[in-house]
Amino acid sequence: MEQPPSENTHSKGPDAAPKAATADAKKTRRGRPLGDSDAREALLETARELFANRPYRTVTLREVARYAGVDAALVRYYFGGKAGLFEAMMRETLAPVLDALRKAGAGTATAGQLPAAQQQAEHLMQTYYRIMGRHPHLPRLVFRILNEGDDLEPFAILSRVFADVVQASDSWLKQALLLPGQFDQSVNPQFARLSFISLMVFPLVAPPLILRRLGISINPDTLAALAGHNSRLFSQGVFTPPESATDQNTSGENLK
Repeated sequence: MEQPPSENTHSKGPDAAPKAATADAKKTRRGRPLGDSDAREALLETARELFANRPYRTVTLREVARYAGVDAALVRYYFGGKAGLFEAMMRETLAPVLDALRKAGAGTATAGQLPAAQQQAEHLMQTYYRIMGRHPHLPRLVFRILNEGDDLEPFAILSRVFADVVQASDSWLKQALLLPGQFDQSVNPQFARLSFISLMVFPLVAPPLILRRLGISINPDTLAALAGHNSRLFSQGVFTPPESATDQNTSGENLK
């Protein structure tokens, strides 16, 4: 199986897909796979590498299929075309993050406790970093495409994908930040939501020069520690500490 060129030495290359995919794909009728359950994942894995290291417009379906070791007809069978492949690649990569956001949004309103909100914040960051740690090139890919303009096909696709992510994150943050007794009333809720997203996303799109000057190497261990640090930083600056809330309630009772 031919391996696509890649600038990312940390990601799992498409050569990890089963070699049987090539032989099985050759047996297929055009557009119809014959039980090749690995071909789809091989195509997605190859697409991650090619789209991350090359401009979207220069990546061809034949090229993706060739590097994945499957018949080119399978790309259209599984994804409909290049746009469908790109959207499926992004959605399926971000699915665990979106799922964590939705679960957090559903649980915050019933929890009603500060520790729950803080734990959810850290869990969300841990989930995001765990996924991006496996595919460290994706945040830069997203950043690059979103800055290319709204007349491009990948921009429109990412806009749809991130509309779901932003909606889910906004739902959780609104609930977490506006629960009575949890949110520091001196903090702007809109700015707080932006701060949370910035803390989570920036380390993975920061210029390498800045990271080197700070002596930070982005790796799974660093990201795990950073998730806890960001959560504590965010929580201590935005949420009302339990002891403070207790003191405020006690002071109010003493004044009665």
